[in-house]
Amino acid sequence: MKRIFRHLLPFWPQVLGAAVLMTVSAISQLLLPTLMSGVVNEGVYEKDFTVILGYCGQMLAVALVGAVAVILGRKLSAAAVAGFSANLRGAVFGKVMGMGHQSFGKMDTGALVTRSTQDVNTVSWVADMLSGGIISIPAMFVSGVVLAYRVDAVLATVILCTVPLVCAVVVLVGRKVSPLWEQSDEYIDRQNELMRQRLRGLRVIRAFRREPDEQKKIASATEVMAENIIKANVSMGILNPLSSFCLNVAVLVILYLSALRMATGASAATGGDVLAMIQYVAYIMNSILSAAFAVVMVPHAAVACRRILQVLDLPDDERENGTNGTLHGNVTLEHVTFSFEEGAEPAVRDVTMEIFAGKRVAIIGSTGSGKSTLVQLLLGFRRPGSGRILLDGRDSLELSGSCIRGQISCVLQKTAVYAGTIRENVAMGKPGATEEEVWRALDIAQMKEYVESLPDGLDHKLELSGTNLSGGQRQRLAIARALIQDAPIYVFDDSFSALDFLTESRLRARLGEELKGRTQIVVTQRVTTAKNSDCIFVMDRGCLVDWGRHEELLPRCQVYREIYVSQTGGDAA
Repeated sequence: MKRIFRHLLPFWPQVLGAAVLMTVSAISQLLLPTLMSGVVNEGVYEKDFTVILGYCGQMLAVALVGAVAVILGRKLSAAAVAGFSANLRGAVFGKVMGMGHQSFGKMDTGALVTRSTQDVNTVSWVADMLSGGIISIPAMFVSGVVLAYRVDAVLATVILCTVPLVCAVVVLVGRKVSPLWEQSDEYIDRQNELMRQRLRGLRVIRAFRREPDEQKKIASATEVMAENIIKANVSMGILNPLSSFCLNVAVLVILYLSALRMATGASAATGGDVLAMIQYVAYIMNSILSAAFAVVMVPHAAVACRRILQVLDLPDDERENGTNGTLHGNVTLEHVTFSFEEGAEPAVRDVTMEIFAGKRVAIIGSTGSGKSTLVQLLLGFRRPGSGRILLDGRDSLELSGSCIRGQISCVLQKTAVYAGTIRENVAMGKPGATEEEVWRALDIAQMKEYVESLPDGLDHKLELSGTNLSGGQRQRLAIARALIQDAPIYVFDDSFSALDFLTESRLRARLGEELKGRTQIVVTQRVTTAKNSDCIFVMDRGCLVDWGRHEELLPRCQVYREIYVSQTGGDAA
């Protein structure tokens, strides 16, 4: 927890100010019973109304000071906690944005969402309690005991004996609820991940009528989560009645002992003093009870801190430690081998290829042949197990990830469209792009005519994941986003699969005109997409089996010929 709460250090002036003000408020509360004792002893007993008015004025002034102090203290505390929460959430988000590509496989999306939202909220809530209410408890306790001892040492000892009992109850409850919170948080992760997967695959689920089975999976995770939360809350609910019982017992003991000692003359305490003593007990116990709920939540916060640290401790993208440089478009792979897991069958095995600057090449192969894996390796998302990837003769491992990805404009296999406008989605490829540049990119991507037909044009709102676009429109939007970036290398990873042949033909023709002199790497399964390339690399089961032009590969490469025949029926090219 220390590492997490270090994010609170920048706000120590506010925390210190809140501590001082809350202490002033606590002392003000304890002064009220003392003044009330004066009202009873010197005003009521003596029937002196002037004295009563004087003490009432003093009580009003003390109450006002306490109210102002608590308002200002809570304001400072809220500002500190809000800043702490923002810093912590920013640290988690920054880590997620900067973590290595392979780290994403160690933690699913649901777990990352829970840690950056619910877990941060839990830690912030406890920080709020610690900086606001609990920080005044020591002052309340010490001041209350001192004032009680001024009245009667024996009666004050009753308070000292009661407080440890309440603290023991708090500790026992805290130990019990800690594992319950941990288990409930794990199932919240599970529930979030299941819900995310089901929402993404909702059409498939409905198509195969699997709604009841999916509901059972969600219900199972929810039931376990709810069971643990209920047990934890029931355990925490014990605090209030037990603490109230201890308070009432303490009051009874004080009343009995005070009456006995006053009757025997062993104590000089008066009725007003006993009244003040009871109020001291009530203030101290209520403060401890309020603190108890925060203390019981500390185990929950500890669990949340451990879960947040699981994200913060994930390794960063090591590629950001590399150097920067300008690329011109030459790409060379030398005996590159890569496996997703250690000891597993290589997804790419001993691949060697050379791509010259300004050329348009295609990488073709069946599903699972390793085409997209090569793209991930080229973009620096993953590191080769062996071999080298050279960019203009420089080992890609020596270059930073931002240098590589800043000069390789890519359309990935999985199209990403974000909630917002068409303009915002396209301009992601070039922040600050002009309207003319956005329209030009859409025109090349064969998307301009559709956007012009929309009432809002570039400001047309897109839903999350582009659900109000067709598959082909999403691909063309992603292509426009890549084209608006001025880069020496462009990679299209199966980016034309959702386009009809006429649209694809027009798009490829425009790409040939607009990207002339730029390196184009097209990953595809379509022969029609690859056939006009300067060079075609044929992949099969992770290996590069042949390369050359279409007319060279067709007679000599069996894999390429099989793909060609399966798509064209053997018709001559």
